[in-house]
Parts: sequence; structure tokens; C-alpha cells
Amino acid sequence: MSRSILIGAPFVAVIPAAATLATIADSDPNGWVIALKSRVLGQVSQEAFSTVPKWTTSWDPFLREAVDTLCALHSANLIDAACADAFADVISVHIALRYGHCAGVAEPDAPRTRQMLTRIELFVHEHIAESILVEQLAVLVHMSASNFARVFKAATGNSPHLYVTLARVNFARTMLCEETLPLAEVGARAGFQTQQHFTDVFHRYTGVTPRIFRLAHRNVTS
Repeated sequence: MSRSILIGAPFVAVIPAAATLATIADSDPNGWVIALKSRVLGQVSQEAFSTVPKWTTSWDPFLREAVDTLCALHSANLIDAACADAFADVISVHIALRYGHCAGVAEPDAPRTRQMLTRIELFVHEHIAESILVEQLAVLVHMSASNFARVFKAATGNSPHLYVTLARVNFARTMLCEETLPLAEVGARAGFQTQQHFTDVFHRYTGVTPRIFRLAHRNVTS
């Protein structure tokens, strides 16, 4: 069937290999297209993939982490054919097991929860440089702060505060890899109020300071 779909950051899309891609004028052309062709998929993937329903949307932390990892490897020029094939097979198995009909019956509130998480992800992406409170996120999905925190933790495994913090760290990592902005500006654009806070939090979740991370990335790419 012929159908058009608009995809924008921060979302990840898995599309048919034969789909026609086009960019809209004035839109950001950067992005990833992962084509899961049958010749690079394992037998388990090929058998299970046909059971995946088409045109579905979902909150999927695994795919988000996979794409973030691919971006980091690509920036460091560390992706080869074997690496790409491995990612293709792992992603395809994940999709088949999570979204295939063999995955079992979803919980009654799963669609609502996924819609809520998608809305939260988009809001955090658009307001990453600002102060983001749990109360703001709760209002966004028409829930009390306490109930929202409970539902969010149950669905993602992380508290809303930790989710926002990790989103800021990942955003900062991308800027450190792709841009030459001063470290203070990187921290500000990622929503950290002071340079020291940026350094402390970044080190806590990556194991290195922003400066060391940038230097290491430059050494690898050079």
C-alpha cells in the first residue's frame, strides 16, 4: 500500500527497505536510515520479522540506545561491514520479539503509556536547554506528579529526573563530538546551570570530564 509518513528527531523509524525517502524543505537532513535487508539477517530474524505489525509507534529505549551507539561509532569512524551486520541482526531480533505477534498480549494500558512516553521524550528534546520539572511533565500528560513518577519509573526503569539528566548528558556528548563550541556553552545548551555542575554530572555518567571526552574523540577521529 502507498503511504507517506513524516519522521522527525528525536524519533527512530524502521521502514521498508524499498521505501522512497525525501526531505522537506528547510528541515534538518541529518538522520539515520537502517535498512534491515534479508541477506544480513539471521534465520531467527527472518522467520519472526514477518509477524511484526506495520505502522506502529512505541516508546523503545533499546532502539534509542542502539541509534545513539551507532551515531557515536560513526562519529569515531569505527563502523565496518561486520559491525553494521551485527547491529542489523540484533535490532531485527529485538523488533521481532517485542512487536511480533509472538510477543504475547500487551497490557491494557500499554498504548496509553507509550503515547505518554513519546510525548515526554519530544518535550524533553525540545526543551533540553531549559529547567524541566517533574511537575511540568506530569501536567503535560494530565497526571499528578506522584502518579506520573510512579508510572514513568515502572515503564522505563528510571525516575523522570534521571531520564532528563541522561538526556542532557547524551545531548552534550553529541555536541562535544560534532561541534567546537566552548565547554561552557555546551553545558548551557544541554541545560546545565553551571560549568561545574555540567562537569560533575557528565563525569558521573560517562567516567570522564567533558574536556577529556572531547580530546579523546578528536584523537580517535584524527
